Amino acid sequence: MTTNPGLQSISDLTASTRLTTGDIPPPLVGSSTTVIGTRLYLFAGRLVSSRRMTNELYELDLETYVWTKFQDANQKAPKARYFHSANQYKNSIVFFGGMGYSRTSNDGLCVLDDVSIFDLDTYIWKHPEITPSSSSPRPRYAHLAAVTANKLVVVGGQDMSNSYIEEINVLDLDELTWTSSRPFEKHCGAYRSVAVRSLRGSNIVRSFSTKRVQSSNNSYYRLSYTTNVTEENPNPIYLYSNYNFTDVKRELQVIAPPTTSNYQIMDHSSNMTGAFLPPGLRFPTGAILGHHLIISGTYLTNTSQTFSIWALNLANLVWTRIDTGSCFSQGSWNRGVLCEETNKYFVLGHRDRSLVDDYNHRQTNFDHVTVVDLEAFGVYQPPPATMSTNAQELGLALLNDTNLADFEIVTQDDQRIPVNSQLLSQRWPHFKALTIKNSEDEEQILMYNNRALEFPEPYSVTLAFLQYLYTDHLLTAQQHQPQILAQLLLLADMYDLDRLRQLTSHSLHQSLGMSTAALIYETAALSRQTGLQIRALKVMIHAKKMLQQQQ
Repeated sequence: MTTNPGLQSISDLTASTRLTTGDIPPPLVGSSTTVIGTRLYLFAGRLVSSRRMTNELYELDLETYVWTKFQDANQKAPKARYFHSANQYKNSIVFFGGMGYSRTSNDGLCVLDDVSIFDLDTYIWKHPEITPSSSSPRPRYAHLAAVTANKLVVVGGQDMSNSYIEEINVLDLDELTWTSSRPFEKHCGAYRSVAVRSLRGSNIVRSFSTKRVQSSNNSYYRLSYTTNVTEENPNPIYLYSNYNFTDVKRELQVIAPPTTSNYQIMDHSSNMTGAFLPPGLRFPTGAILGHHLIISGTYLTNTSQTFSIWALNLANLVWTRIDTGSCFSQGSWNRGVLCEETNKYFVLGHRDRSLVDDYNHRQTNFDHVTVVDLEAFGVYQPPPATMSTNAQELGLALLNDTNLADFEIVTQDDQRIPVNSQLLSQRWPHFKALTIKNSEDEEQILMYNNRALEFPEPYSVTLAFLQYLYTDHLLTAQQHQPQILAQLLLLADMYDLDRLRQLTSHSLHQSLGMSTAALIYETAALSRQTGLQIRALKVMIHAKKMLQQQQ
């Protein structure tokens, strides 16, 4: 099938490849990668060149693409290993298991069951002595692990004879005790499965569309938003597996937070749908961003050898392919990781090597990074809710109460809106700068004395802007009109209001359709919202294609 060159070029806009510098790690097998903030931490693995295992730790700055090797002066690093697990807990990384060296076995190898913790505040290794119990895990490698609340959940893996271990074990990371063990009759391991949970929550239960809510005799709009995850309200773990690659089988289990020993495991394998489904991905990696589960891995057939990325909408369990154009068509791309703070997916590899050769050696390269803008596909972390619904409604009530006003905003069409100057000064830095009493600018002095500010927007846009300042949210019908949203995004860019920029961009993503695509494209271009701009452009091209087919 011939690829449309126009669509191909649009897909190419969503990804770019960068060369890494600094202490670039050598090619490794079975190393672990953990992203915390905008830093990636790489630990251990087996050197491809000498087949020797290491216990070295590296850090990659995901903004500068510079690698730094940690110098372990006190020699407290864990023993060398590969195919272990590494998970963030608070500001530390918890490592478990893997395969390492043995002094007693004939082949010099053994599987491990130890726990080590690297403290990112002090850069000190800790090796807790955990008392064995009936809940302790068997030694294993190539297993899966994820942290929810204060629990490390270890799933599956293989033993020294390469048999799958069909159990789930839970470690309390505060008490450092293994609290539960239960059978899990699935073959789960690094070759075919991935276990992830979100660092933040998203109210996906309400669906990801704008909803109108009746409250206090008024009509308000509620967008999906990011919620805080607490130990009292932790996130579940999503376990995705694919196997039998000639006739791919896909499974999805959701493991409830193991706050008790009888936590639930729900099977949603039969609920996954989509116009297209992911192919068999080898050594998959994954993450959760907003209300999407991101899965990536190596896709190998007789006719195709590439790195593939897919997104599962957790609100409706529909799969979508992340089409990055030609960026993975050449080179060896080996592992994907998510930087949640930037809505970017980073794929490590080497653009001049052979994917098939490196896969046959299980080799991961770290010389290049391809950066994929997931927002261009509508996959991103929604902005958080900063106050309750009642507090937002109270903010609107304050705006409508003229008794609390001591200042006026004069709109472009010469209408006056009473406001509280102290509130505006706290939430709008530009206004605060204009109302400084000792200003030498005659225009500012006149504005302050007249207790009025001329605002270069019509009443509808000005009111929507003030409603945001009073509530820190977008919740009125007025604010969610596409034309108003477009102007609010431009104001956010003009006054450098990052919160308003996030909210308006989020709402415009939900408003994006054939009738609004041109407006959103132009606004996103003017306000430098690249992901939103590319997504709007895709809709415009799709609309044009549909019109051509109808003619």
